[in-house]
Amino acid sequence: MARKSTQALLLIGVLLAGSAGAQSAPPMPSGSIPPPPDLDQPVQPQALPPQPPPPTPAQAASALRASLAPTLPPHDAMGQPPPTVSVRKVQGDVVEEYRAGGNLLMIRIIPRHGPVQTFYANAQGRLQRNEHEGPVQPVFYTIYQWGH
Repeated sequence: MARKSTQALLLIGVLLAGSAGAQSAPPMPSGSIPPPPDLDQPVQPQALPPQPPPPTPAQAASALRASLAPTLPPHDAMGQPPPTVSVRKVQGDVVEEYRAGGNLLMIRIIPRHGPVQTFYANAQGRLQRNEHEGPVQPVFYTIYQWGH
């Protein structure tokens, strides 16, 4: 019982000390904050900070070119330049060729209808299918079609 009363007295003492510290804070200086304006007083216009002159058309064009320029890094972490990609259309399909240093790395064929096919070049430069697509190429048949 004595332990609970000791804890209660200690808690009361801490609370009183904290409130006394808050009341003894120095008052705000009266000159730093202006008094609120009178509600019936008209509003005084305030001066705006000076604005920089608008850019010339040449400056605007160069800023636009700089913002639209590609921000690709010139080399990767290994010091290799990024691969070049050539995209062309062959009979409605899109063929993307990825090359690095003139060597073929990969070909992606994006058909108009059907799944994307990816071929990787091995060390000898021969194209191999993507191992994630599996060794089997399924045969697709159109069973029924309407609207054509």
